[in-house]
Amino acid sequence: DLDQIIPYPTARNLVLKGPPDVAAYECVCRHAQGHACQPSQVCMVIGQPFVDFILEHHPQTSRRLSQAEALELLRAEHERGHVHSAWFKDAMLNRFYAICNCCKCCCAGIGMTMKYGMAGMASSGYVAEVNQELCNQCGTCVEACPFNALSMNDSSVARNWKACMGCGVCEVKCPTQAVSLVRDEKKGIPLDVRMLAYGF
Repeated sequence: DLDQIIPYPTARNLVLKGPPDVAAYECVCRHAQGHACQPSQVCMVIGQPFVDFILEHHPQTSRRLSQAEALELLRAEHERGHVHSAWFKDAMLNRFYAICNCCKCCCAGIGMTMKYGMAGMASSGYVAEVNQELCNQCGTCVEACPFNALSMNDSSVARNWKACMGCGVCEVKCPTQAVSLVRDEKKGIPLDVRMLAYGF
């Protein structure tokens, strides 16, 4: 029942294949911080009735997006090294309704995982894999990882399998393209965009 981390291609497919109604709104986690990261209007609601509800009740902190604008927002957040996650409405409307684009310094879900060891989000179903032949040991991926799943040893980058959530931040930040996400069945089932079509 946890909200699920999703790699960037999955987040992009949710926008491309989902309903046309999309709105960006103020990230609750960033807003709650006194030193909120900018930009802060980076979370996205997708589909009705959620989009109209957000626009009506939060007109100052939300805006309607075209598909092109939504894709650009996702791309920019991806390049900033932020974590994408899919959110699901519980109770009667048990369906996908939002994509959050989280920074590791403000996100409550990441904070619960890192500070208290609580399961704030479900893994994407992937893990990071480092090609040691391409890796130049610069440490960029280690610094970027929101879950402290990577570390440097004397001659290579090591991955902590348990800590890795398969977010893909290390992949986008690696300057030599030495890191990639690989499917790992022990990490759960990746979100299948095709299975969400009934909810749209």
